[in-house]
Amino acid sequence: MNVVQFKRPENRQAPPVKARRSFAEFAGAMALTGLVFFLLPMLWSGISTQLLAVIHLLIAVVYFQQGPRIAAGVWIALTLVTLVVVSAPSPVTYLLERGARAFDAALVAPRSG
Repeated sequence: MNVVQFKRPENRQAPPVKARRSFAEFAGAMALTGLVFFLLPMLWSGISTQLLAVIHLLIAVVYFQQGPRIAAGVWIALTLVTLVVVSAPSPVTYLLERGARAFDAALVAPRSG
């Protein structure tokens, strides 16, 4: 009878991965999604505001689980308030819309001088 030596594989543990996300990454993601949601209705007029808000809230919930909890929680609350009060899918989208309106009003306003 032959005996085969069995060598167990070395127990290698992968280095711990940093699963927490930073506040800067959270702020950048929220700003970018707000900008995309501001521009998206220009490309696709049939997109629902509620669908955009749900997508935005899902992204914020991921950051709430893996990143800055307080900032993400405040952002989720602010998004819900913005959705209910002014029907905007994101606070960033609302601010961009207000800024665009103010810019248009400034261009159209008669200049006195």
